[in-house]
Amino acid sequence: MESKVITDDQTFQKLQQSGEVKVMDSHGVPIVLMTIDARQQLGKMVYDDSEWSPEEMMGVLAQQLKDPEGWGHPDMDVYDEQYGHLFDDDKNGQDQ
Repeated sequence: MESKVITDDQTFQKLQQSGEVKVMDSHGVPIVLMTIDARQQLGKMVYDDSEWSPEEMMGVLAQQLKDPEGWGHPDMDVYDEQYGHLFDDDKNGQDQ
C-alpha cells in the first residue's frame, strides 16, 4: 500500500541527502521517512543472508543440542529410541 506524504522543500531536500528524515505527524507521533534505497541498505546491514560456514553451522547445532527445551530435552529421547537405528550405520561409516 502506498500513501502520499506531503513534505516541505527543506524536509524533502534532507530526505534526498541523507536517505531518511524524522518527522512528527499531526497527532504528535514521531515517524522516520526513508527512501527505498536507504531502506534496502538498512535491510542488508540488519539481515545477513549469506551462506553459513561449517563452523557457524556446528556452533548453532551445538547450542541447540545443549538447549534443555530443544533437541537436548530428555523428552526428545523417544525419537532416538524410535529412529536412532536409522542413523547407527551412518555412524559406523556403513550404508544401509
